[in-house]
Amino acid sequence: MNMSTCEDRKRFIGISLFWLNLFLLAVIVRLPWANFISRDYEVFLERWYIFIVKNGYFAALEYDFSNYNVPYLYLLSIAAPSFISYKGYIVIKFISVVFDFVLAFFVYKCVSLKYGKSNTAPRIAALVTLLFPTVILNGSAWGQCDSIYSSFLVACLYALLRGRQFGAFVAFGLSFAFKPQAIFLAPLFLWMLVKKQVNWRYFFLSPLVYIVTLLPAWIVGRPLGDLLRIYIDTYANKPRFLNFNAPNLYQWIPNRYFSLHPIGTAFAALVVVVIAVLVYKSRVEVTDNLVVYLATFSMLVMPFILPKMHDRYYFPAEVIAIVLAFYLPKYWFTPVTIGMTSLLVYLVYLYGVTLIPLTRLALFPLALIAVLGWQLLRTLGHLPPSRKSLVNAGEVGPS
Repeated sequence: MNMSTCEDRKRFIGISLFWLNLFLLAVIVRLPWANFISRDYEVFLERWYIFIVKNGYFAALEYDFSNYNVPYLYLLSIAAPSFISYKGYIVIKFISVVFDFVLAFFVYKCVSLKYGKSNTAPRIAALVTLLFPTVILNGSAWGQCDSIYSSFLVACLYALLRGRQFGAFVAFGLSFAFKPQAIFLAPLFLWMLVKKQVNWRYFFLSPLVYIVTLLPAWIVGRPLGDLLRIYIDTYANKPRFLNFNAPNLYQWIPNRYFSLHPIGTAFAALVVVVIAVLVYKSRVEVTDNLVVYLATFSMLVMPFILPKMHDRYYFPAEVIAIVLAFYLPKYWFTPVTIGMTSLLVYLVYLYGVTLIPLTRLALFPLALIAVLGWQLLRTLGHLPPSRKSLVNAGEVGPS
């Protein structure tokens, strides 16, 4: 056995042990919340789980019993028989923990493009992701599955950084199939399109992937029309609210003005188009640093300016902000700020503890967006450069 083979084997063993220990750590730090029951579980998730168990697991998908899209129900149907002796919330939380790990893996992959796999930075990024407070609480306490669609969003970002457009649009389609909040990353595609960094011919892949994910439920017997209307029925026909406890723009507009929500949606679309024009007119080279920056900005801005947002919709922004902090270390305050904001909102829902009113808490993401937006304008060359600018040549320049 030559020296190279020995080194490769040692490296493989070292990496395998790292991921095994990381997974065990992820489970251990989540154990204190193993028996925590959230209102979402009591009102929705438990009922769905029981229905799946009592109606033949996968065969239950013939019926309309959940306002979640069917890919998540596939996971429940597959996991339930394997954990039949456990409570439903254990099964649900286990799925989330697995995808917390997947999420950390793709953060690792993104950061490794910047530093190389032999550097410690990618491993630290994975560790930070797994131990991020809201990543822990989202699945282990709340019983939510935001790590699933967020994993595919980070995988999408990784594919874009690798120049693999096919994989990026497939990953985005899978993310959207789990949660429509994947749309928060969609502006990035437009901004890259105007700079000819992505080809419009790949755009059909995401809806195609989405439709393919519906086919198993259709084969079981659920009408395709019902499947295609899930998001419309769930989100477009929501109760008359502008805001569902999200720290965003609509904390300052009373819900009695619900009729303004089309204007809010149009305003969000206008913001996306304006940024696309600014990106198009900029002569700045599109680098990996800039792509990560734009991805983070998109994930922060969209849930802030869109109506009908829920309290945990900044979840993917928090994770991609971790990637940003490793690509551009001077932006360490981005995941800290949005993570702290979301954590305070989580405390309100999970424990009924309000440390800062939501109307004031919304000022934190607003300030963060203002700082990042101002620096983005400088980077794109639409404002005079500053020596003290956090974004300058060498920061969001060639990577």
